[in-house]
Amino acid sequence: MSASMDRRTFLTGATTAGALATLGLAGCSPQTKNSAPQQLSETGSESADSGERQYLEQANYDIDEVKDFDVVVVGAGGGGMSAATRAAELGLATVILEQNDMTGGTTMFTEGLFAIGSHHQKEQGTNPPDLGYDLFTAAMDYHHWYANGGLFRKYINESANDIDWMESVGIRFKGTGTMCDNEYNTWHVYEAEEGELSGQKYVQSWTSAVENAGAQLVLKSEAINIIVGEDGAVTGVVAREGNSYIQYNAAKGVILATGGYADSPELMREFGKNPDRIQPMGSGGRNGFGINAARQAGGTLAPSPGCLVFYGGCLPGVDYGTHLYCASAFQPYFWINQDCDRFVNEWYAERNFSFSGDAQSMQDRVLSIVTQAQMDNMYENGGTFGCGEYIHAGVPLTKLWDEYQAQVDAGNEGIHQADTLDELAQDCGLDAEKLKAAVERYNGFCANGVDEDFGKAAEYLFPLEEGPYYAFELNAGIFTTVGGMRISHDAEVLKEDGTPVPHLYAVGCDAGGLYGDAYDVSICEGSCQGFAVFTGKMAAEHCAAQS
Repeated sequence: MSASMDRRTFLTGATTAGALATLGLAGCSPQTKNSAPQQLSETGSESADSGERQYLEQANYDIDEVKDFDVVVVGAGGGGMSAATRAAELGLATVILEQNDMTGGTTMFTEGLFAIGSHHQKEQGTNPPDLGYDLFTAAMDYHHWYANGGLFRKYINESANDIDWMESVGIRFKGTGTMCDNEYNTWHVYEAEEGELSGQKYVQSWTSAVENAGAQLVLKSEAINIIVGEDGAVTGVVAREGNSYIQYNAAKGVILATGGYADSPELMREFGKNPDRIQPMGSGGRNGFGINAARQAGGTLAPSPGCLVFYGGCLPGVDYGTHLYCASAFQPYFWINQDCDRFVNEWYAERNFSFSGDAQSMQDRVLSIVTQAQMDNMYENGGTFGCGEYIHAGVPLTKLWDEYQAQVDAGNEGIHQADTLDELAQDCGLDAEKLKAAVERYNGFCANGVDEDFGKAAEYLFPLEEGPYYAFELNAGIFTTVGGMRISHDAEVLKEDGTPVPHLYAVGCDAGGLYGDAYDVSICEGSCQGFAVFTGKMAAEHCAAQS
């Protein structure tokens, strides 16, 4: 027997994940007693009638089943699985809902996470003696102190303990390192076999941790509504599972871990970004439900708007970490904008890919231009720069031409090839005289060994000599978004007056307070994934402490 209810649901598009692997556990029947379905009038039409803003759409639907738990976690990425594992460890009846048909979300595409003072750093002799105080100041200065200092301090203080806890539940690391040649070595790289994507192994390990702790995992369960009682406390969520609507009651807390808003053009625009120039990578479905649900329940956004976590340029239709991506978007060759002007030191593709992405996002168009000789050299000898753990510098890009031809055959409009610069300009819709002048000026810098415009080191000054030429039109690629709800130091969602929304938590990319306007990769490598684990664990522990 079903009950009629009102709901607010954020309507989404595709929710299927990228096909790396099918991970996770089938949902099993709840261990707790089912309750009678309740009417959701308190989150329904009354507020609409009063003219208050609605963050989730309203509609009518029938509840098919009601399930009771202590904790309901929404989203099975790193933050959600951390929260579910810890909550179940602490004896709480826990369910974790994942809208996709596998666990992981964008965590699948990560390679490591942040910590400082860990036993790995101590064993490798890379543990800073100040236990991160210099790092804290450097990071907060980097963020112009827009980040939440107390929250950031607690994150740093707990990060080594978080590594120990993760290892206790089966997560493995192969050591620490740095992508940006910094002194802190905060990047704890996941353990993986040769040729295996480290993020895939990491997600598999988390999925096992969720199962072993006793939490219930439900795949293909899309949370569409948040339930708020008359006293303002959050009491659960409603999820759509196939053609059914399930009400999940939470006696102690709802933990929102939905991964931010990278796939929501509407929220991109609301937060001042241009979605037309942004290309998110990851599993898809990051529709901002967590942020909108928290606002619907009375929460407020963090004062700092946060940022997009750029990874630099990207050729539309080409996946991050492929050989064509590495050649077209991640090398220190020659980049211009719509006016045929260079606009950044191309070395930032590797030196600080977040800043590279910031610069590229400010242009109307970005084109990366290379010669036939440079393409052939990358095929035979590899790129000057690699691409994280996916491709290492100097390793031949043996799939480059096959991937290139596949994109040409598919009609990728971002790829241009011509024998001369005049022909290339015509094909790209650029001013030929401006293009030739820009190339001539840049080649002069290469000949003299001094980049008079952007100070690129001489070792990365590669001239554009004779053709044929290849131009790749790039979007600004992002890993994820960072910035969302204002939270306490225990991950509680806060209202505008600074008091908590009872029984509601936001973790990972649904939470704000971590960054200013850019990813701090040059200081705290892996900080986004580390923050997800930290806030997820912290939220679970706070739930357990509630009477």
